Amino acid sequence: MRKILFGVVGGILLHTSLSAQTGHPIRCGVPQMHQNIIVKHPEYAEKLRAQRASLQGVADFYRQYKANAGSERTTAVSAIPVIFHIILDSAQFVNMGGTTGIAKRCDSQIAVLNHDFNRENADSFKIPSGWKSLYGNSGIRFGLARKDASGNCSPGYEVKIIAGNTLTDAGYDGGDEFTSAKVTGSGLAPWDNSKYYNVWCVNFTGSSSDLLGITVCKSDVVAGWNSSYEVGVVMLYTLLGSTGPTNIPPAGTGSWYNPFNLGRTLTHETGHFFEIWHPSGDDGGACPWSSGFDDGLSDTPPQADYTYGNPTYTIAGGTIHDGCEFNAASEKQPVGIACLSYMDYTDDNAMHLFTTMEAEVMAGMTLVPTGSGGITSGTGSIGENYSLTQNPSLLVACPLGVSSTIETRSGLSIYPNPTTGEITITVEGAGEQLNDIAIVNILGQTVKTVSCGKEYYSIDLSGMSKGIYFVKCNFASGSVTRKILLQ
Repeated sequence: MRKILFGVVGGILLHTSLSAQTGHPIRCGVPQMHQNIIVKHPEYAEKLRAQRASLQGVADFYRQYKANAGSERTTAVSAIPVIFHIILDSAQFVNMGGTTGIAKRCDSQIAVLNHDFNRENADSFKIPSGWKSLYGNSGIRFGLARKDASGNCSPGYEVKIIAGNTLTDAGYDGGDEFTSAKVTGSGLAPWDNSKYYNVWCVNFTGSSSDLLGITVCKSDVVAGWNSSYEVGVVMLYTLLGSTGPTNIPPAGTGSWYNPFNLGRTLTHETGHFFEIWHPSGDDGGACPWSSGFDDGLSDTPPQADYTYGNPTYTIAGGTIHDGCEFNAASEKQPVGIACLSYMDYTDDNAMHLFTTMEAEVMAGMTLVPTGSGGITSGTGSIGENYSLTQNPSLLVACPLGVSSTIETRSGLSIYPNPTTGEITITVEGAGEQLNDIAIVNILGQTVKTVSCGKEYYSIDLSGMSKGIYFVKCNFASGSVTRKILLQ
């Protein structure tokens, strides 16, 4: 136990300091999150070791299961509904291109996930010949959630406008894993995580300002230790979607955004959500035969540490070597390390695949859960995400003429609609600012008036009677009225 604890904690601490020294962002906060838990609960180190050791068995089990089924297709019944919870201040909202830009980014991000998880990525031609046979297909697909749990229409995302940088968290290095982003009031609460894949898009600040993303998967939540953690991903809002197409606003400036602008931050974090690890094992540069770890899968060669940037391949038909090339005289990296895996730390344009076994582990998480439906296995967490594949109705868009969760006409957006309490009103781009807003009931009586003086406003209607209301938005040049439903 003591040796395992030292390796995990020491490795993660080294990871954090090396990232700061090299000037690279922290691509992923999962190792630091694990360290936070271990500091409070040292026995968690043994749980991590056992979970990682189980993954080869999951891959093997899925391969045999698929062979027995006699089919090349995934066992998932439908795509997984994704809901993006986007929490921004007004300047960041404009920086994203308003609701139009956010909608394009969400569509783009879903496309990236589906391409990367299904061997459909356009840059697969960059995979060296020695890795072609390891180009995996998880068979998992994703779609924007078009209905919430109550059956209300949704565009697949919701937006909350906050005052500048008011999300206050200890974050990935302090142990609360961005709780304020995941609760009503300061942020947006998760939708039922047995039906939806929840992704929060926020602006990381303070000690978390160099973080790109972090994931809490189901195996990370342990009763009595960290049961308050909400399952899902939190990611830097500027990295949502691919900005490759010129019609998608770039959002953000600075050297970090460009190498991470192809949507693969969420590809990486979604890999964690389906329980796969970084190929290097988060051990601070050690090799598996020298008190280090790896990701538990035999088709990712032993790897010393994370790979940064866009490395030039130096091996014919392969990638590059690192400090774990040899164990004594035995060659352990015949085609190099898995720096081209979505699970390493390279730039987005250097990521090209999930390996076969990485894909098999993830696919195993969509099977009928162990012990039900005829599947029997004592290995790993088979089926832990099965329920997410069983809700095709949540992916069906509302018919034309039915109100969406976000209504946008003439640059004015009011959302969510229907609402259970709070609504947010925004004016896109450089349009006129709102002077004031009147809430009018069906009898024509003004029940609430709000002075604005800015291009967005949030209004709490939770104390009002349920029913239909009209929101009258007054500008200098006139008024615009929209109907809303308070449920």
